[in-house]
Amino acid sequence: MKNLDCNCLLVKEQAPIDLDNRLEGIALTFEQGLERTKPYTIGLVVGGFAAPIVGFNAGWITTTTASAQAAETPRVDALTGICSSAAGRMATARSTGLATLEGYDNRAKRDERVAVIMTDIQVPADILDKVSTSCSRSLS
Repeated sequence: MKNLDCNCLLVKEQAPIDLDNRLEGIALTFEQGLERTKPYTIGLVVGGFAAPIVGFNAGWITTTTASAQAAETPRVDALTGICSSAAGRMATARSTGLATLEGYDNRAKRDERVAVIMTDIQVPADILDKVSTSCSRSLS
């Protein structure tokens, strides 16, 4: 080589890189890949199985039926209160106490009184039976 009077970098030729030999240490065998992914696979399977169980039991997930019942219960309770107070007013108007409707033996009288009251109250058909039953129980 000639000696140059400049501050140039001398580029030295390098041997070509053999990628096949370098990747041999990095490449995984199928068994090694399975061994490394085993904890993640187990976690995915156990989590997929446990998440719905925990979610439903903790109340984080609700079904359509549970939501419908949760919305229906306050309606039934409110209409039951109206029915019970109407029964009290009816008993006062007839000068009979609600004590005459208490007990198992007076069940027929109680159901008749509730039926009369329910004709005066506008109750949706989908909860009519529940309101009638609940009102009859509240009078017993």
